[in-house]
Amino acid sequence: MVHEEVLSILDKALLDFDATKGHEGIKNLLQAVFSAIEQHFDADDVPGVYSRIPQLMYLYSVQPDWYILESLIARATDSAFTACIDGMPHGISASPALEQLVLTSCSRWSRRLTVQSESLDIGIILKHSDWKPQSVSIIKNLIYTSENARTISRTFLESKASMNQPMSHLAPVIWSLLDAEGRNDVGSSRIWRKHMSKLAASIISTCAPRHHRVTCGRAIRAMVEKLPSLRSEFISDLLVCIKDTPKDTLTSEVLKLGKHLIKILPHEGNDFASTLLEHALNWIARSFVGSDTLDSDIVRALGAISSNQSPAYVNLSSESCEVFPQYQAASHRCCSYIVDSMSSL
Repeated sequence: MVHEEVLSILDKALLDFDATKGHEGIKNLLQAVFSAIEQHFDADDVPGVYSRIPQLMYLYSVQPDWYILESLIARATDSAFTACIDGMPHGISASPALEQLVLTSCSRWSRRLTVQSESLDIGIILKHSDWKPQSVSIIKNLIYTSENARTISRTFLESKASMNQPMSHLAPVIWSLLDAEGRNDVGSSRIWRKHMSKLAASIISTCAPRHHRVTCGRAIRAMVEKLPSLRSEFISDLLVCIKDTPKDTLTSEVLKLGKHLIKILPHEGNDFASTLLEHALNWIARSFVGSDTLDSDIVRALGAISSNQSPAYVNLSSESCEVFPQYQAASHRCCSYIVDSMSSL
């Protein structure tokens, strides 16, 4: 736990910073205080540090290159705001049982829109070109705190400046914004299509970390649902991505996306569904001719799609044998594998 004396030193240094910000000694003192707080921060410190976030944000606006300051703000917002997806404050010493962790996470997540703070300026973070993981964490949290923060974030995402950020940083911000928005069609900028193309490329990439593909899937679903005026263009962009994907490349995340789109867009998603099925069948034929060792997540996702009642999907076994007669045995073997895998869904 951070001792109150340390926080008192922080208050004094922050109060005097405007008058002494050019003094090297004050900078060194502040960084030493930040380091001390970072090392000893735990759940008991959340209220004390949270109450100082406005001052810390102001300091960050004039000292954006202080990595430890940005890290401290991220720790404070993750711990204090209910938008923290993992649901647990950082630095907790005793790990709770998994069941309690899940309950706590669900509780915090369900209250993510209840924390209101108009005084925190999200633009301070958005305007910097060099985002770090903690920058993204702060932005995600602040999006849920006010309508003003969402308006500023939406303006940024619809600007050319947003294209300078890697999709690993933009995807969670896009998803958080659209998740927090209570109305449809929050924007119509063509920049959204460029975001969609990059998201689609990421969700199909086997080189991307799985958690990034999952986040991209969430962002894509949110864009399709919340931006109906661009829905047909989004589906076209997704089609282009699937058609350009190597036939030996497939991820469970893109299959889960396909199942979701069929569910919410039974007619508009038909072409995408058919193209995804054709790609999946190509993957099946090539994969099962070789090794029996396959990614179980992909097989289960493919099984979930094959069980969908959409007219875009026909019986997987007969279809695969018809399209790939030279791989008939492999196709039957794939379908048996899928049926067995469905029991775990």
